Amino acid sequence: LTMFDSLDLNNLLPSQQQEEEEEGWLPSLSFQDRVIGCLACMVVGYILSFGSFFRVKDLILGNAVPFVVNGTLGNIVALCGSCFVSGPKNQVKKMFHETRKWSTVAYLTSLVLTIVVAFTPIPGPKWLLLILLLLVQYCAIAWYCLSYIPFARQTVSNMCWRLVGDGD
Repeated sequence: LTMFDSLDLNNLLPSQQQEEEEEGWLPSLSFQDRVIGCLACMVVGYILSFGSFFRVKDLILGNAVPFVVNGTLGNIVALCGSCFVSGPKNQVKKMFHETRKWSTVAYLTSLVLTIVVAFTPIPGPKWLLLILLLLVQYCAIAWYCLSYIPFARQTVSNMCWRLVGDGD
């Protein structure tokens, strides 16, 4: 008996959408199992990603691999968690929906560039570029996630404009 046994998560989705999702990817899992899988991936992913900040010293000293692997792999694992709930095809459709398209492109581009920069010899302080790319990853995924909450993007935009206001 787990703490999730008393939850009936099947009522969160309309029945037709739930049936379509269950018939596709991982059909043997209940919706409750899918939510648990999603949450587990997200927790593990964000722990890995957060762990990258303990690797900044290594990064600055020239060893980018631990920083990049923790940060980027953590973000990928967290993103894959949502596939438990909606399946990979539906997840990709949602990612490239008009309201999320540009944040998805920024996120995926920064993921790839982070890995490329980490494993490519380039002149200059590579660590600055890698930290910037990881920050782009976080900002892009945050903006992506905000698109699922009504008025969240507008609220955050307004708050940011107030912070950098015209100096009044």
